[in-house]
Amino acid sequence: MLFLLLATVASAGNALTMKYAGSRSPNTWSLLFFNYLTATVLSTISAVRSGLAVGEVAAQVWILGFVTGVLFITTFALLQVNVRVNGATVSSSLARMGAVIPMLLSIALFGEYPTLPGAGGIVVAIMATILLSMPKNSPEQDGAPSSSNRRLLVPMVLAGGVADTMPKVFEAVGDSAHEEAFILMTFATALAVCLVMLLRTHEQPAAVDVACGAMLGTFNFFSTDLMLRALMELPAYVVYTGFSMGVVLLTCAVNTLVMHEQLDRRDYRAIALVLIALALINLPR
Repeated sequence: MLFLLLATVASAGNALTMKYAGSRSPNTWSLLFFNYLTATVLSTISAVRSGLAVGEVAAQVWILGFVTGVLFITTFALLQVNVRVNGATVSSSLARMGAVIPMLLSIALFGEYPTLPGAGGIVVAIMATILLSMPKNSPEQDGAPSSSNRRLLVPMVLAGGVADTMPKVFEAVGDSAHEEAFILMTFATALAVCLVMLLRTHEQPAAVDVACGAMLGTFNFFSTDLMLRALMELPAYVVYTGFSMGVVLLTCAVNTLVMHEQLDRRDYRAIALVLIALALINLPR
């Protein structure tokens, strides 16, 4: 249970750190570069300590890691933009709805049909997605998310959902003994994409990008590592349910109580739907 708690704290720390960095620096790629640089260094250390033999790793492991890395950087970039324009609470809550995508793809690709509550959770999740992505009915106030900003939540959910599916694909066609190689390739690919974008945009990294990026990378790596450790100790449905709900609730609590982020009634209703959907999706069979 300790590993699950720490993984939840690390994941919630991602969104909160991005919110802090986003309010102090407009540099998207600088922040993500130092994020994935840190995660790559940590995953390299982990791979070396595990005695990973690079020459024994199958080609599909590297390919899957590459694809996952591209999806990771896409999701992370969209999350950072959404945290900045739509707020950390709404963005991180809706980001958890990416869990619906792996379920749908598992039905289509692997024939893993959900339970009746799980199917209901998918419907509730779609309702929450629509509710959060719709423009406000009332006139926009200064600093309130606009219609176009709300629509940015949809590609974030889709990209995150496909990225969350890749570990399932790796489990089906990869070698679990080479998990460190898969993780390393994922972070290294994301790092390479960030470097290219950083050079193209000519961003000048600020101290906050370096510090917050290193913090994000640490959160990113340990969240993944601790989740795997939690899955070795607890049933999967307990881990995924506790993790998803914990991230949503912890992020919401910190933002409203500490950072005083303003939410309207529709946001609270949508977050409630998120929690209901996650509970239904992750009920044991």
